[in-house]
Amino acid sequence: MSDAEEHTAEFDHHSPSFFDHRHEEWAKQRQCPVAYNPRYGGFWVVSGYDEVTAVSRDGSTFSSKYEENSPDGIEYLGIMGVPRLKGVPPALIAEVEGSTHAALRRLLNPFMLPSAVAAARPFIEQCATWFLDQQIERGQMDLVNDFTNPVPAVLTMKMVGLPCESWTYYAEVFHSVNAFGAGTEERARAQSLMTGMIAELLRVAEERRSDPREDILSELVHLEVEDGRRLRDDELIGVLWNLIGGGLDTTSSLTALSLYHLDRHPQLRQRLIDEPNLLVSATEEFLRFTSVNETLTRTVTADTELGGQHLKRGDFLMLSWLSANFDEKVFDRPDEVILDRSPNPHLAFGVGPHRCIGMHLARVMFAVLMREILTRVPDYRVDREATRFYRGNPELAGVVTMPTSFAPGAVVGVERPF
Repeated sequence: MSDAEEHTAEFDHHSPSFFDHRHEEWAKQRQCPVAYNPRYGGFWVVSGYDEVTAVSRDGSTFSSKYEENSPDGIEYLGIMGVPRLKGVPPALIAEVEGSTHAALRRLLNPFMLPSAVAAARPFIEQCATWFLDQQIERGQMDLVNDFTNPVPAVLTMKMVGLPCESWTYYAEVFHSVNAFGAGTEERARAQSLMTGMIAELLRVAEERRSDPREDILSELVHLEVEDGRRLRDDELIGVLWNLIGGGLDTTSSLTALSLYHLDRHPQLRQRLIDEPNLLVSATEEFLRFTSVNETLTRTVTADTELGGQHLKRGDFLMLSWLSANFDEKVFDRPDEVILDRSPNPHLAFGVGPHRCIGMHLARVMFAVLMREILTRVPDYRVDREATRFYRGNPELAGVVTMPTSFAPGAVVGVERPF
């Protein structure tokens, strides 16, 4: 580890206290935007907007890959936190570099380009309408489990090439892994389901090898990466874990957290209802304000200087997107949601070679979900005491359950889209 410890950050990002006060803690940390934390074996903490951006743009010096026995002698941490969780597959796409990373992004680009997202929008809208139809006459629902979870989940199943009806099974696994800390009953159940889920993914992958379709899985099983070889089964699972986890979790959390904020600030909700075109800029503001992907990690590949600190080859560091998106040097009144904030150079999708490939899809999905709620149940009221948020995960923010009531409405009557 580096011996440059002029600035020290002594906090435990896994503690409930840090989670409950993380905005205040990150504000303090930004006074020294690059600091060394001796916990968990030691790692650098990068919290300032400029410093986070510099690291993200320089993928060669600050690697995202995960590799325990690298031939260059570095143990690569990957992106998934300090310490790295055991038993979770590598997040391939996000945790590879070089030609494999380039090949995967080339494969996925046609599914994620704005034109492809525009073509998928009618399906997203039909799903949103259908799922809300199932609850609207009752005058109550769980906004997470009845709406913000299922719509992204069904689209993810469809795009990857898995049975749409299986969305509840996959959603339970991924949401439980992300929402609950180690040692909880929910996490244990999710881990018990992983073996069966992986076996099912490999079974469907084998089917696609002999009977390809127009889906991501069919493309993946025939993809040639380095030296013309195809992905091993463990690599394939890593890619699917990354794709499905991102598709099921992040947009759901973004939407739920935004709806929760609007419930607490009715004047903002009313403005969005009265000025629907404002949703374009509001989308960017909620991406900044919620910062669902709160932190990610990197490995230093060469001695370098960052923020006046000397980092050594093999050091680990943790980036805080959340902190960067609240940096007072960049954002005026960062603790407020300003629906028409402009400019808004947020880092919710990252920057550089690992910028989120699903950003166009996330924006459209969020806009569709928000418009459906604000148009059809604009008077929704959140049971705040019964609402439960993610706990024990410093990488991801989200909502486990959010009971909601509203004036019963009319069913539109669209056909089930899946």
